[in-house]
Formats: sequence, structure tokens, C-alpha cells
Amino acid sequence: MKLKYSIAHGWTTNDAAGEDRGRQFGDGLFETIRLNGRGEAPLWALHLRRLARGLKALRFSDSAVATVFSALDSLSHPQMSTACKLIVTRGVTERGYAFSDDLEPVITITYFDAAALISKPMSVGLSDVALSGQRALAGHKHLNRLEQVLARAAFEKEWDEAIMLSQTGLVVEGCMTNVFVKLDDEWHTPELNECGIDGVVRQWLLSQNTKIQVRAVSLEELRHAEAAVVTNSLIGVRSMGQFEGKLLDISPESREWQTAYQELFI
Repeated sequence: MKLKYSIAHGWTTNDAAGEDRGRQFGDGLFETIRLNGRGEAPLWALHLRRLARGLKALRFSDSAVATVFSALDSLSHPQMSTACKLIVTRGVTERGYAFSDDLEPVITITYFDAAALISKPMSVGLSDVALSGQRALAGHKHLNRLEQVLARAAFEKEWDEAIMLSQTGLVVEGCMTNVFVKLDDEWHTPELNECGIDGVVRQWLLSQNTKIQVRAVSLEELRHAEAAVVTNSLIGVRSMGQFEGKLLDISPESREWQTAYQELFI
């Protein structure tokens, strides 16, 4: 017997068999995708490639992967929508971590209106929540996001974003974004070998700018940066106007990257 509680009805019987493993264990992946309002996702291919890598990392069966991509091949985005969230979980099982390869994945997509792309610099703080290291999951957008939930709950009132560090104190990413830092006229972005999400806009920006270096970035380097930007699919490219109260320059490169990203959605 399974019981479910709600404020309105108290405890009631729930006869549904099993539970979605996404709810039970965070056993799945998600993609947050910006659309252009005409049924098109300009960076759709990058999202699908990251999803494919994540499914492989989580050891989804070949048949499950085929089901996911067959479903996505048949998908038509609605006109006028400007964003969507795709969630793929391994499927529904009873209790226990074990699973069989014949599970049917649960695939859902929710459309919503994203905020307009703007160029306003962001105020960024430093999170006191450090990211756990796990090479098997580094780079993948899996459903286990409690560290980000805790970090977001602790934002100061004036923060738009917060930088999250690794267990060894290196800069990894923002709570909701990837980070790029300008030092001595050169751009760098943190490597994601131990933790962090390999964001789609991060991938796009690296493909457009081969001189950006991917390497370990220390907190002290960020504190002494000439400029910095943060990126994700919904906000695009945004300059870091200040970090921990220190003002940063708005670089010409950040303006160019903002414009290039915005033009993808015109």
C-alpha cells in the first residue's frame, strides 16, 4: 500500500505502481533550451549531443537511447514559445537502485516564455556551497541539483548569480551559469574534470573563439580579473559587472559575444 499526503486532503491511498526514478534518485538528465519563437532552437544540435553523452554516462541502454531520440525526432516545437525544459528519466521502478535494460524512459518537455535577452551587467557573489567532485558525472546535466538549490537559497539580496567552487577551492561555475575570465588580455574558462556542467553556450562560445583557454582557474584569479562573463541558454552571455562588490570592466569581447548570441534568435 502506498499513501500520499497533501495539505488539502491529508493522507490518501495512491495505487500507482512504482515511482519515477527521476523522483526517487535523480536518475536522469535535463536540458533547458532557448527557442526563437518560430518553432526553432538554434542550438538544438548542441543540446542533443550533450544529452547523448549524458545518457551514455548514466548507462542508459541502447534501446532506451533509441526511444529518446526517436521521440525527439518526431517533436515539433510550438510557434511563439521562447524556451522549453526537456527531462529524461530512466523510467518507473519499485524501490531499490537496481534497474533492467528494458525500462521505458520517461520523456517530458515543458514550454514556457523566457525573459528577453538583455545586456545588463550582473552582480555576482561567492557561494559558500562547494561542489562535490565526481568524474563520472562531471560535465553532464543530471537531475541531482541539491547543491545548486542550497546555493540559490543563500543568495544575498543584491546578487544575480553566485560563483561555486570545487572542494579544492577552484572556480567551477556559477550556480546557474558557466564562467569566463579575462586575465592579461586573454580569456579563460574553468576546466570541468571533477564537477560542473558543460553548458551549451559555453560549448558554442568555445567553438567560436578558439583562443579561449580551458584550464584551472583560482578564486584569486577571478578576484583580480579584468573582466568576466557568465553564460547559459536562457540569459545568453552576460558581463559580470561586479564580483564580491568589486567593479569589473565591460570588455569589448563580451559585447561582441552578446550580440552574436542574440542574433541567433532573431
